[in-house]
Amino acid sequence: MPAGSTGKESDKLRVVAFDPYAPVIPLRWLRKVRPATLLMLFPAVAVILYAGAAAGGMAGGSGDFRWAEDIRRALGDDDLKPTEAFTYPLVRDAIDWLLAAAMVVELMIMRRQWSLFANGLPRLVRNGVLRPASGQLHDLFEHRQLPKWLATIPPEDRLFAYVDRVNSRNRRRAPIYTWLYAFTALVSAALLVSVERYRLFRILVPKGASLHEQEEWRRNVYQHWWASIHHPSGVATYFLLAAIVIYIVAAQTHIGVQAAQIAAALPWLVDVDANWINPDGEYGWRPVRQIFRTVWLSMALYGLVVSALALVLGLGSVGWIPATIWVLLLIIYVAVPWIAMGKIEEVAKENRIATAQTEIMAVTTKEQDDLETRVRKYREVRIRLMRLGRFERIPVALSVFLPVVLNLVQPYIQTYLFK
Repeated sequence: MPAGSTGKESDKLRVVAFDPYAPVIPLRWLRKVRPATLLMLFPAVAVILYAGAAAGGMAGGSGDFRWAEDIRRALGDDDLKPTEAFTYPLVRDAIDWLLAAAMVVELMIMRRQWSLFANGLPRLVRNGVLRPASGQLHDLFEHRQLPKWLATIPPEDRLFAYVDRVNSRNRRRAPIYTWLYAFTALVSAALLVSVERYRLFRILVPKGASLHEQEEWRRNVYQHWWASIHHPSGVATYFLLAAIVIYIVAAQTHIGVQAAQIAAALPWLVDVDANWINPDGEYGWRPVRQIFRTVWLSMALYGLVVSALALVLGLGSVGWIPATIWVLLLIIYVAVPWIAMGKIEEVAKENRIATAQTEIMAVTTKEQDDLETRVRKYREVRIRLMRLGRFERIPVALSVFLPVVLNLVQPYIQTYLFK
């Protein structure tokens, strides 16, 4: 058994848990924290934001809580004049409160997701849906470029060896990944702060003013925004918050890609099956269904944040930036797993049908009819691990597809808001 890992046996298939915390040193503390404890991050983040804004005199008071008014103005109900003073303290900044809340909620979702990642493979083996590979080695490798070193490993040990090597590589490269995530987060946060200097508040400019008056008004409002470069403590706090959010997204995306790669490799590492008695309603694949529920929650949250960024940055020359990020997230979190799960379902059915044909040497008409009935039943089974519950579909669909809709109709929004 490789050092530093633990294995389990079930039906002679050895398995080791995938460790999502291995490559992310700054997030390993989440492994030992209870979910309820993370709720304390809400007031903690609020205090940090307020302290940063208050240090620059831009925290605001109860009279600055004007979210509904800003929403009406963004939608065109505008009574502002180009010469009217307009300040934007922290209390008024709904988007940044949304960003802060999203960071905490995403940490909670990510902790749950990574816990399911860690427990997923052992649970699938216990459910009997993963078994030692029975195919010939040339069949195993002709359709996929898996490491050739697996050819020397017994079928019951291949899954263990493959996942253990992923874990070992992640632990070995953890410092590199940590610095890479941090560099990506810092550069992206700096770009966001820079872009906001020239794009922020365009959605709120007075609609009846000339283009020159609108731009002068926007620049004046930016100077009186709590997180502008004219308020060092505020912009430093905002920069830190944005960098942390981007770091979390980068780390979660990387771990999600690795989990998807392991899932895609399963049909070539083991024999994929289903529990045809269906005791859990998912034919033994409930652990994967639970993972995808956290994926959809993350996508819904990301959708709201990306939509907010697209709006505040202006749906125009830079609107493609959050749109591009969103398309990449859709590919990683939806398209790739969808293809992988479809392959797993197909392989499970074909394996079961092959087993049925081997078990029943159909000679009589009755035996042939019984075999036909069983085969038809297996083909009709649908293992839909990415489906949403009845009450989840509408809110998740709205938040997931909102960024797509916003960018598709951006020319019309642009014409309406900035006429």
